[in-house]
Amino acid sequence: MEASLFDVLSGGFANGRPVRSVRSDRRLLWSVVSNLNRLFNTRRGSVKHLPDYGLPDLTTVYRDAPRSGDKLRRAIKDSIETYEPRLRRVRVERRDTDEFSMRLVFIVSAVLKNGERVRFETTFESQRSTRVEPVGAYR
Repeated sequence: MEASLFDVLSGGFANGRPVRSVRSDRRLLWSVVSNLNRLFNTRRGSVKHLPDYGLPDLTTVYRDAPRSGDKLRRAIKDSIETYEPRLRRVRVERRDTDEFSMRLVFIVSAVLKNGERVRFETTFESQRSTRVEPVGAYR
């Protein structure tokens, strides 16, 4: 089983889908997506024993837009490299988005620990929580 201990103990992934309902060969991917969703929806400094866990306060990112997009891109990459050890060769690219709509989109490309190359799209919007979704595995 490739799900994380947290996923197994809670019985489901961050989106509520039960671990047992996902094919065993896709559990690693689902588990990574769940961890990224938790990581990206946590404000840095809110986990007392891991002060660098999460991302910076997004209100400052939106306030300082468009200059802050690259700063957020670096924070995403650093957070993944620190708190998602099942991903290697992480690249984070910013999609062309309209900063004035309060929506930022990033594509994360990486290699899973099993060698599978994956891509995720993560969208930050002022009206709802951040979400991470796979945009496909590729070889």
